Parts: sequence; structure tokens; C-alpha cells
Amino acid sequence: MKDLLVVLRELAKSDYYQSLYAASKELGFTIFQNTTELTKIQLWFLSFMSTYSMIHIDIALGEINERVLENTTYEDAYLIYKKHSHSKDIKNKDMPIKTPSQESSPKSQWIFKRTK
Repeated sequence: MKDLLVVLRELAKSDYYQSLYAASKELGFTIFQNTTELTKIQLWFLSFMSTYSMIHIDIALGEINERVLENTTYEDAYLIYKKHSHSKDIKNKDMPIKTPSQESSPKSQWIFKRTK
């Protein structure tokens, strides 16, 4: 089973399947002949292709370096980091933004101005 997941990850990471995955999303064709009731293996493969697509997009946007794709440990660590940073962003969006008049006490009484 472990060997199967390793093979699926390697296939999903390949340029060929990443191109096929991107084209299927853009053009709307299906990758597999069966379009309903996908097998577990097909679902795992689609999940890996989606994951690697996201990593490739982040590389293209300059958010991370291609070095992430050197081994699965880097890939998994980046995905965990991204998940945690995304959940922090959601928590920060839910918190109300306080204006200075709403704060209980100002942090500083000093106003700094540039000297001319």
C-alpha cells in the first residue's frame, strides 16, 4: 500500500500529468473513463494532482522555491505550513478590528513627526 502511494505521488508530480490535470480543469474533459463512483486509487491520484498543482502555482507566484519539490518531506512540511497559516488568516479575519477610539488605553502618548 505504501509503495502504491509513493508511485501515485511521483506520477501526479510529473509534468505530463500536471499538464493533463491543468488542461482537464480548463477544457472540462475527464481524466478517467468512469466519471462517477471513482475508486480509492483514482481519488488519491486526483488528490495528489491537486496538491502538486497548488504547489506549482505557489512556485510560479514566487511564494516558495522549487526546492520544495526535492523530496516528500519538504512537500509535506510546506503543506502543513500552508494549512496552519491559512487557518491563522481565517481567525484574523473573524476578529473585529478596533479603532484607536475603541481601545481601552492608548499604547503611547507620543506622536512622532518628521523634522524638516
